Amino acid sequence: MTVAVLGLFLRKELLDLRSNKQLWPAYLLLPLVAILLPILLVVLLPTLIQEGRSGADPMLNLLIQTVSRDPSLHGDTLEERLARLLLRDLGLFYMLIGVILASSSAALALVREKEQRTLEPILATPLDDRELLLAKLIAALGPALATTWLAALAGCLAGLLIGVWRIGAVILPTPGNLVGWLLLGPGLAAFAALGALRVSARFTDVPGATQFTGLVVVPVSLIVVALFGRPAMASAPFGLAGALLMGLLVYLLFRRNVRRFRREEILTRWK
Repeated sequence: MTVAVLGLFLRKELLDLRSNKQLWPAYLLLPLVAILLPILLVVLLPTLIQEGRSGADPMLNLLIQTVSRDPSLHGDTLEERLARLLLRDLGLFYMLIGVILASSSAALALVREKEQRTLEPILATPLDDRELLLAKLIAALGPALATTWLAALAGCLAGLLIGVWRIGAVILPTPGNLVGWLLLGPGLAAFAALGALRVSARFTDVPGATQFTGLVVVPVSLIVVALFGRPAMASAPFGLAGALLMGLLVYLLFRRNVRRFRREEILTRWK
């Protein structure tokens, strides 16, 4: 596949994304939440600590005890240590953004073209199945990852500023955060997107593809995010190992998608 072909696919997908009212709310809402969450967490810290110490909330009390014993959370005060923990683990939410956006875009990648009758001309070209699915995957991942990284950057800046103002501490992303966002996150998003692409290739209507993706593909992907992402936030080596494993899984899943893609079946069913 030439760079020119990939560029045409990306341009087409971006134009479709811009006109798709189903996806735009997620692209706008999730980054906004990513910016507001660190602000709310740090602002509410005194209340959380008070409720935990008073015993009104046993879970908060357990969290405070855990923070006090965790050597990786340095800080002069309990507020600072707790803020570092919350903002570190909030990094998991930024990885969820990529998974949700990439899978949502990929779920529409093929089935929407079926409904618009634009897939048949593409399948009739010399472009092979591997090139087609790779272009669709990149087109789904590109905007999703760009939005994720911009949201993470904005969230980190918001956390840094509110941390300095509220508790007088500079709180920066941990090495685990950076490895998770830059290496593990793209693998998790690609994993979800490939699952959604498979759904998009099999379904014949947009509502069915989006519902199945939301009810099956996204929940399964979120479980995978929890299994790999949470330890990665606390440990950069674990995040790196998880990224390598996810890379292998994505490669195997992509090959499976290519083998199961039925070009002739799609062409004959939609004539």
